[in-house]
Amino acid sequence: MKIIMDIETTGLNPMEDRVLCISYKSIGNETITIYSEDEKEILEQFWYSFNEDLEIIGFNSDSFDLPFIIKRSLINNIKVKKICKTIDLRKVVNSFFYSYNKLEKGSLREWALILGINPETHNGSMMNEHFLKKEWDKITQHCKEDIIITEKLYERCLNCNLL
Repeated sequence: MKIIMDIETTGLNPMEDRVLCISYKSIGNETITIYSEDEKEILEQFWYSFNEDLEIIGFNSDSFDLPFIIKRSLINNIKVKKICKTIDLRKVVNSFFYSYNKLEKGSLREWALILGINPETHNGSMMNEHFLKKEWDKITQHCKEDIIITEKLYERCLNCNLL
């Protein structure tokens, strides 16, 4: 199953921080967003949503999202589904397949503006603050918005023969 996925966390360290929210969608379907005070519940619900191997499309997903949820799943003793393929759009749009520069500009928010999307939410660095204030609506809105941007960027990459 091919899905577009994004996560929100309390920070960048999967050994100390936790998953707050996971949003995903298969192409052409509605976005599903999972959130809870209980991280284990989020991870179980996400992994158990799929009956088949996954192809995951994301932005910076190979470097952040996937390692984070896999480590947190291991910490929470949750079985993961097999991931048969990933498409990390950050690698595609920044030409990392040809040369790698970790300082390369081109955040998801910057790509949103290029695609004519004006993000309504703050960037991901605000998620821990929203979590501490129990502002679940702001957390889920941001995660859903990232799915919209990622899907548009995926469509543009397909249209430009980058995938």
